[in-house]
Amino acid sequence: MRAAFRTLGCKVNQVETEALLGFLKALEPEVVPLEAGGADLVVINSCAVTTTAEADTRKEVRRARRYNPHAFIVVTGCYAELAPEVLKELGADAVVPNARKAELPRVILERFGLPSDPITTPPNEFWGAGERGLLNSRVRAFLKVQDGCQAGCAYCIIPRLRGKERHRDHREALAEAEALLRMGIKEIVLTGVRLGSYKGHPRGLAGLVEDLYHLGAKVRLSSIEPEDTGEDLLKVIGRYAPEVRPHLHLSLQTGSDRLLKLMGRRYDKAYYRELVQRAYDLIPGFALTTDVIAGLPTETEEEHRETLAFLEELRPTRVHAFTYTPRPKTRAASMPQVPPEVRKRRTKELIALAQRLAEERIRPRLGERVEVLVERVQGGEALGHTPDYYEARLEGEARPGETVWARVHGVEGYVLLGRVEGVKEGARGPLELPVR
Repeated sequence: MRAAFRTLGCKVNQVETEALLGFLKALEPEVVPLEAGGADLVVINSCAVTTTAEADTRKEVRRARRYNPHAFIVVTGCYAELAPEVLKELGADAVVPNARKAELPRVILERFGLPSDPITTPPNEFWGAGERGLLNSRVRAFLKVQDGCQAGCAYCIIPRLRGKERHRDHREALAEAEALLRMGIKEIVLTGVRLGSYKGHPRGLAGLVEDLYHLGAKVRLSSIEPEDTGEDLLKVIGRYAPEVRPHLHLSLQTGSDRLLKLMGRRYDKAYYRELVQRAYDLIPGFALTTDVIAGLPTETEEEHRETLAFLEELRPTRVHAFTYTPRPKTRAASMPQVPPEVRKRRTKELIALAQRLAEERIRPRLGERVEVLVERVQGGEALGHTPDYYEARLEGEARPGETVWARVHGVEGYVLLGRVEGVKEGARGPLELPVR
């Protein structure tokens, strides 16, 4: 069995693809690149957050059929929810939307003549939480604890495609984390469509993070909404950093208060500014990354300049800039639109600023001694991330899973270049979970 997988979009999709690999162990798949040809199975986990993401999905389906004419091609994910007939016309043999994603292992196994059972078709809606699949490095693993969103931002189609919010019980999540740690995983990345709204623990996300720390895990959070980031969570991160990673990705979207309100965001600039300042005050070595959208409906040139100025003030380590594209059946799609050429120009200006800010933040790291979790060794270099989420490429001896000290001697884009100076002492083993 030769199988190819293509994942587009968010970390939740990455979790689900990795988990699917585990559910298909009965097929003993040899994972091959989609472009290699000769695959028996192709799975495309799609995205529909933007029209560009939709176009990318359509392109991948066409490429899958072109390179693998005899493969069983399955498309799942958000675009499968939005446009199943389009995908079938492009060559997909099966389309499994998000609402039926837990059926995906059964659909594939039965296609290849193997029976499904409760293990391969789990009853719980948090299939894809990480229990059957690991990231390729086998050092970090995603743990999905939340799905769905009902925030209703004016420009966003995700609530329609992912459904209402659901929250994984903390005891189930902790049991899964223990299993991952026993398998040798060093860092657990908590993820969800709206992670900060997590309600599966009596103390919410802060309680879950603290319990994971006491299990012996290094913990990192994926993207989180500003209004969901409470003082309790900041204090937990600060108390246990760097094992609880001192990095937050807080989506800003725009630096205009008028647009924040118009788009249905539940914070203003003053709140966001105060939140970031509290994070710097409470979390040693804190790093901020964020998202912004260029050309939101009705955005004026002055409001675009407000966003640029606010980013200058915040000075995040990294900014992801996107061009607004109208999403069908969203409130923003019916609002007056900024001309496409203006949107593109504003995006370029945001990207240019983001690159300058990133360079200004990374250059002072030259000569610093930094901690790096080594995820893999490739071409004689150790590759990994610092606690504050800088990529690192290191010379010297190191093994995957080790936390090392390294001296930074160069930078390349967003990447720190350095040399290993030694393994960090005092690595913690798993501890007994406190009784609650």
